[in-house]
Amino acid sequence: MKIQYKTLLTIAVLAAPVLYAEAQSSAVTTKPPYSVSVFAPPPAGLKKPDSITTAHGNIYVVYANSTNADGTGGFSTVVEYSPSGAVLARFDVLGKADGLKYNPFDHKLWALRDEDSNPALTLINPKTGKQKDYTYAVLPPAHGGGYDDAVFMNGETFISASNPSLNAAGQNTHQSIVKAELKGGKVFVTPVLFGNATLFDIATGKKVVSLQSDPDSLKVDSAGDLVLDSQADGDLIFINAPGSPNQAALRLHLTDGTKNQITVDDTVFPTTPGGTIYVVDTNGNTVYAVKSEAFQPGGAYSASDSDGILGKVDLSTGLVTPIVTGMQTPHGALFVSALSEVSVSRSDDLSLNGQNVDVAFQVERGGDISKEVEVNYVVKDLASDKSDDRQFTGSVKIPAGKSDAEFRVPITTIREILQDGPTQAATVILQGGKGYKVAAPGSTSIKLADFGS
Repeated sequence: MKIQYKTLLTIAVLAAPVLYAEAQSSAVTTKPPYSVSVFAPPPAGLKKPDSITTAHGNIYVVYANSTNADGTGGFSTVVEYSPSGAVLARFDVLGKADGLKYNPFDHKLWALRDEDSNPALTLINPKTGKQKDYTYAVLPPAHGGGYDDAVFMNGETFISASNPSLNAAGQNTHQSIVKAELKGGKVFVTPVLFGNATLFDIATGKKVVSLQSDPDSLKVDSAGDLVLDSQADGDLIFINAPGSPNQAALRLHLTDGTKNQITVDDTVFPTTPGGTIYVVDTNGNTVYAVKSEAFQPGGAYSASDSDGILGKVDLSTGLVTPIVTGMQTPHGALFVSALSEVSVSRSDDLSLNGQNVDVAFQVERGGDISKEVEVNYVVKDLASDKSDDRQFTGSVKIPAGKSDAEFRVPITTIREILQDGPTQAATVILQGGKGYKVAAPGSTSIKLADFGS
């Protein structure tokens, strides 16, 4: 049988992703109870994947391409993947986008750009692709570098202050974490943690001052604490009640059991035993999926760029034990639960339903979205007269394959407004149920007086 050249070319193109995945995964190994596979090879023309996040059940990875840390060199590209690794959309962002996080409070992707100098921020609507750019109100930053990563806690935004100027001893004396607010196209920051802050060492119980020479990734752990990865120093810094008068910080110094200092780029904290840790191998140009039914809820798993591993962290001693080996330079990491993880937000949609005034709320989920879930909630209806306060329950179904659903809550009546004015308020609190887990934000409040203000 004679095979035409075009037929051979077609076969080669179709087989390329499979052959690539087999070649890459053969060098990267693990043992039960874990498995590892290639989630996504690089799309054509893209290279140097780094940060990774999730929204609406899909996975987002940013590729730095040929950009430099000061923003020169062109564009970065954010790629949206389906849960199976199919490319769904691409968004180009000017400069080097290093940090990438989905904000469940404003429903935007935050792309932190140019982390070494000339920092900027781009917000992306993942459903429409619409972008909005922000500049920092103070440039250059007080610490002399840029901003690398962000997390969102209780409606507040915290950002790591990367590439700080160091003193002769290599000590960072500037801000290492800031709180950020967006106003009029600008990002305003206030210090939360300084590089020379006194910390409590978890392993020794003594007070220490970490160098904090390389503030990098940020995460929230299972206890709700903010976690900073000081990459080059091999430190994880845990901040309880960040930005509050009761703020306290602890240091866990990491080790791989050798005399060489292990460095980690990102750390995840699984919420359920079953799920997937996605690891971005920057120099390997590959995103891996590490699956297990035996992840430790409340435990920590770090991607080490120095050792080429994903390792389980002993949160008492700092020892990092490899569970996946053979990667080149693992950077970004993301845990996605095998359960749906649901959160709630207000949608600012006020409507009249007969004599009732209704407010719309939205339940959104990550993790597994393949099955229908029915999410339970409690509404605390807070009247102007405390004797009229009510509480009632309800539920809303998120269909299989969908990542969100809307429900409406009667907050007041026309009569109450005429009698008392717009003084009513309500709080929605998600409750646990079958097939899902409540994630932050698990509650949200609305005041009728906020509308029209």
